[in-house]
Order: sequence, then C-alpha cells, then structure tokens
Amino acid sequence: MIFSIRWSPISSPTPRPAVECAEHLTNWGARRNCLRGLLNTAEDALDDAADAAREEADEVDADSAGRFGARAAFDTAQSAWLTYRDAECSRRAATMFLSADSREEITLDCQISLTRSRAHELAEL
Repeated sequence: MIFSIRWSPISSPTPRPAVECAEHLTNWGARRNCLRGLLNTAEDALDDAADAAREEADEVDADSAGRFGARAAFDTAQSAWLTYRDAECSRRAATMFLSADSREEITLDCQISLTRSRAHELAEL
C-alpha cells in the first residue's frame, strides 16, 4: 500500500497585539497609541464584516417576508458580543495585580484579539 503525504505550510499565528507594538516598549504613550490604532483598525474590519452580515440578514428577511427576523437576530447577537468582549477583557485585566497602565494594555490587547476574531468569524459566514 502506498501512502501519499500532503504537505501544507502552516502559517505562523498573528502575534499578540502587544507584541505588534513592541517597538514602543519603553514609551507607554506611544505604546498606548499603537494599541489604540490597532483596535481602531480591528473595529473598522469588524464594522465592514457586520455590515456584510446585516446585508445578508436583510436578504433573508426580504426572501422570507421577515418571518425569521434575521436582521433583528443579528443585531441582538452583535450587541451581546460587544458587551461580552468588553466584560471579558475587563475581567482579564482585573485578574492582574499590575499597574493601571499594564491593565489598560491587557484590556486593549484583549479587545484587539477578540475583535479580530469576531471580524474573521463574520467574514467566514
């Protein structure tokens, strides 16, 4: 019996947002600005993915004469997800016995990571 092995390259994971801003390691103001910039970019991508998901939900509602409430369901889910993200990131930061700046960094890092994941999730639907 002959076995064929397929090789596929494994892409390296995206570094943590805090690592992406490592060039500003000794300058908290610049590091904070870098992290906030990454969060803004992630939120823009999330907004685009959410708009596409809303359009798809609107099409489902149009095709079904609104029987399934796809748009309302998406809006409820997205609002709940945003609440979850912020609460989860606050929880993660609260578990650290660090300075306020470090807790803010942990919160921003978390928000960026979760927002990127959600944008990717919505784009895959």
